[in-house]
Amino acid sequence: MLFEESIKSKYTKKNYTSHLNQFKQFARVTSDYELLAIPQPTLQHILENYLISLKQNTNPNSIPSKFQGIRHFCIMNEINLNWNIIHKMFPQKQKTPSLRAYTSAEIKELLSNAKSIRDQALIHFLASTGARVGVFDHELSVRHTRRMPSRCTAVLLYAGHVEEYWTFLTPQASEMLDTYHYFRRQSGEVFYEVTPLFAIYGAVQKQLGWSGVRSVISRTISKSNILRCKHNNRYDVQADHGFRKRFNTTLKLDNSVNYNIAEKLMGHKNGLDGIYLTPTINELFGEFKKIIYRLEV
Repeated sequence: MLFEESIKSKYTKKNYTSHLNQFKQFARVTSDYELLAIPQPTLQHILENYLISLKQNTNPNSIPSKFQGIRHFCIMNEINLNWNIIHKMFPQKQKTPSLRAYTSAEIKELLSNAKSIRDQALIHFLASTGARVGVFDHELSVRHTRRMPSRCTAVLLYAGHVEEYWTFLTPQASEMLDTYHYFRRQSGEVFYEVTPLFAIYGAVQKQLGWSGVRSVISRTISKSNILRCKHNNRYDVQADHGFRKRFNTTLKLDNSVNYNIAEKLMGHKNGLDGIYLTPTINELFGEFKKIIYRLEV
């Protein structure tokens, strides 16, 4: 279908499809064809009632995102609805709680409660790179790593995509990844250039994806003594994004780190500098080295 073919990101496709399916349940249709058969005035009315029902039991800040997949479906199928009415009906957003990063002590707590060496290596990876968990729905293989000085490792994220950028593993994170790979080899797995850095248990050469990574983090948090405060169904420390926020905070609080390169290490475009500034991997690593002692736990 045009709907699926027009969505580039697996993560976005998953969200859009989920939100569209929720709307189909409300509209009492079981297929896209049934949805397309609804007259546009009727569909507009159903959509407005759907929004009213969501406002009764859904966080106001989450409601607009639930309509993105529906709107994309309509655009790709040339269904002309009055989206201005829908937007005017959106509830006023609520103030979100102040979100904080994981502390180093909390990272240690997660590591001590991790189920396996793989999960420990994964936590170190996220803490060292600040990578979005969505990167695990892109190929992340042995060929995307490079040995660096000071016992560090460079990792190419989103390889082959416009979002591609280099990040690094601290000596601590590098050692844990090596240990994890050693145990995989000891179990008989043969490593090739396309071997995934993180694999699904019992599925040789199959990469651990975004949902699997989130499951690992959620399971580890539930076993730990980390205190997260909840407000309006949101925790002050996001399960996965807490690593990225810690990495970003560590970068930005070190005045000796070049700000534009810090943005590169976060995978941000950073305006015109994102286009014209093209530091080498060694120049990126030179700035990363300045924060290694703060990232390690």
